[in-house]
Amino acid sequence: MLIAGVIGLVLGYVVLELVNAGIALVWETVPSGWETTPIWYVIGVLVLAAVLVYVIRTRVGDTGHAPLAGLAVSSMTPKEYLGAILAILASLFGGVVLGPEVALVATGSVVGTLVAKGMRFSDPKDAKKVVGFGALGAILALFVGPLLAGSLSMDGSPQSIEVAQLGWAIVVAIIATVAVSLARLIAALVARAAGPGPHLGIMVGSSLVIAAAAIAMTFMTGESVLYVLTSGEELITELPTITSVSTVVAIIAFKSLAYAVSLGAGFRGGPFFPAMFVGAASGLLIALALPDGPSVQAAIIVGVVASVIATAPMKWPLAIILGIVIGFAMGTWTLVPAALIGAVVARAIPRWADRISAGPN
Repeated sequence: MLIAGVIGLVLGYVVLELVNAGIALVWETVPSGWETTPIWYVIGVLVLAAVLVYVIRTRVGDTGHAPLAGLAVSSMTPKEYLGAILAILASLFGGVVLGPEVALVATGSVVGTLVAKGMRFSDPKDAKKVVGFGALGAILALFVGPLLAGSLSMDGSPQSIEVAQLGWAIVVAIIATVAVSLARLIAALVARAAGPGPHLGIMVGSSLVIAAAAIAMTFMTGESVLYVLTSGEELITELPTITSVSTVVAIIAFKSLAYAVSLGAGFRGGPFFPAMFVGAASGLLIALALPDGPSVQAAIIVGVVASVIATAPMKWPLAIILGIVIGFAMGTWTLVPAALIGAVVARAIPRWADRISAGPN
């Protein structure tokens, strides 16, 4: 288990850096020669990504799981990993609104599978534990870089608990949870329309919707298309630089739409990081719209906590732990109470979007 975890962590970090480098190349380096990212480029890259993912899933291998299903850890052979990671990279490099976490889980799973196979366990349960630790080690790579660089922390955290502002955490949590739940509802409807397996028409059509959302947001606000495209977690700490309520509303609306079709159309990637961005933007909206409301830092952190819990079913203890960990990691101990309120509210709201049976896609 230790061997699988350590190797998974190292390779997971390599894969994460590869994902970040690829996204930066396609969406920052190449467009840097233009004053703004051209419409034809946004549409072309996204449509190409849709076609590539379809070809990979139908010709190379279709072993990855749908983003709506969250994160799943299971044994994975190198051949199965090839199909899964290629589909994930094509989706993420193409600007689809999904996160890198599934790429790391898949990497850790294949590491755990190979380690377990080399150990020749007689009990399948032992092999399953090794696979699980390989995936856990890889997923930890998501936090190693940001924690070392301090990029998770929000500047300007209060030095003491702002008791008078804690009530607004309820409002932020409700809005963030509803925004993410609506996105998941739309995603389930898209997945139902696509049916089992990849559907080229649905994927290309969804890529055009994502492109249109990014282009519309840019024309309306003047902000970069990256506020809609890709998972966007690296822009969370930059959100406080936006002070226009209308701009934040546009970002939330178009990001949520792009996230919804990305989730349900048949692309491959993780569901959590884009949801975190939507939750953070929802918190910023309340902070800007209500002069006597919560501080920007507290509102964003509450939104992030609520969105994570709204994305995947979890028991109460895990929800509480996540609230504490995220509140402390992104802020200071003074923001933990607000984060806990966000966790409790998000966990208490029924997951009505999951009532639609979308089926695998």
